[in-house]
Amino acid sequence: MPDLIALQIELPSSNLPWLFAAFAVSWAVFFLYVIYVTRRQQEMQNQIRQLRRAMEQQETPEGD
Repeated sequence: MPDLIALQIELPSSNLPWLFAAFAVSWAVFFLYVIYVTRRQQEMQNQIRQLRRAMEQQETPEGD
């Protein structure tokens, strides 16, 4: 019976490296996703600017 109690006490601390690894990987994935979304948003804003310029050029009469 004392061996069972000792085993139960040691198990949670033996999982701490795996818990830390999962935590670190989760944060890394989160930050990579934020970087991806930010870059994609910037690309879309650039495309919107280009489309607005193209629309403005079409609206202005070429003869003036």
